[in-house]
Amino acid sequence: MIMKKKKLLLSRLFPFFISVYLLNMTSLTANACPTGRPRDISYIRRDNNRCEGILDSRPISNNFELVAFSSSNLTNYPDTLKIRVPGTGRDKPIISIQSYTKNYRLDEVEAIYRDSGFIFDLKTNTILQRVKIPFNSLLPLAFVEKNSRRIYYPVILEQPSNAYKFVIYTRNRRTFPKVEISQNGRIIPSNLQPRNIPKRGQITFDWQPRNNPAGTYQFYLEDGNGRSISFSFKHDLNWL
Repeated sequence: MIMKKKKLLLSRLFPFFISVYLLNMTSLTANACPTGRPRDISYIRRDNNRCEGILDSRPISNNFELVAFSSSNLTNYPDTLKIRVPGTGRDKPIISIQSYTKNYRLDEVEAIYRDSGFIFDLKTNTILQRVKIPFNSLLPLAFVEKNSRRIYYPVILEQPSNAYKFVIYTRNRRTFPKVEISQNGRIIPSNLQPRNIPKRGQITFDWQPRNNPAGTYQFYLEDGNGRSISFSFKHDLNWL
């Protein structure tokens, strides 16, 4: 009898718990990218195709991590910035662009498949030019996730240069005695020296792939304390 009452009680409470769960999930999503007035510079949902704006603050990671993988010859802002991610096939990439200057962020981008890649046209007078975000501070990143594994693809802003730019964020000053790019276990000869080693912040590596074949590559980075990160990325000379 007691068991029957418990089952009856649970059956009545179950829809309530589900409703609360869905409400909480909706609230989290709304808080992550709220709606707002288009003229606001705050990070909000815009034109039903992206989240863009200035965050109140940005999370600070204790680790070092990849924050940008891109190629661009950008020297100033056009009225419409062409953002392109090639090579993913029909797999839609997750695209984001951030700048630590004034905590700018663009994500949840609804890119369109066109010309063998995913493309998004961003009006720069909405936030970037209006708030005066330096064009050379943009940190674009794109990846496709399969089987819990991320594969990074270069983000092309306007036209590509002849090199890829990798940017690593580190909270603390580090030295990097070991920096390698490899393919199928073979280390690719390269001179990957960090462009800058700040006390904390962004560390930039430039890589010119030259005649290296298209395919999946691995980037491995180890600091002076033996801490390391590695990630897989795609390369094709036709993208540059």
